[in-house]
Amino acid sequence: MTLSTSVTDLALRFRLGLSTEAALELPMLMKRLLPLWPTLTPTTQQQLPRVMSAMLACQEQGDWLGLADWLEYELVQLLNQDAESQRP
Repeated sequence: MTLSTSVTDLALRFRLGLSTEAALELPMLMKRLLPLWPTLTPTTQQQLPRVMSAMLACQEQGDWLGLADWLEYELVQLLNQDAESQRP
């Protein structure tokens, strides 16, 4: 399963009200992002902390739909843009 697919799947679980299960998987997702850091473009490296901070703020507030939005739209878009910009 690709990282983008995992992120979208996690967002769906938040939307379906499976917040406890999904919240337990969020740290594992974050850990999957860390090894990618050196391979990301400088633009993505600048934007990723903002997205991750917003996601963590949503989690702290229990805003599961907001967290799902950040995951599904912002994070997936950022990862896809990064992948596209690295293609020859």
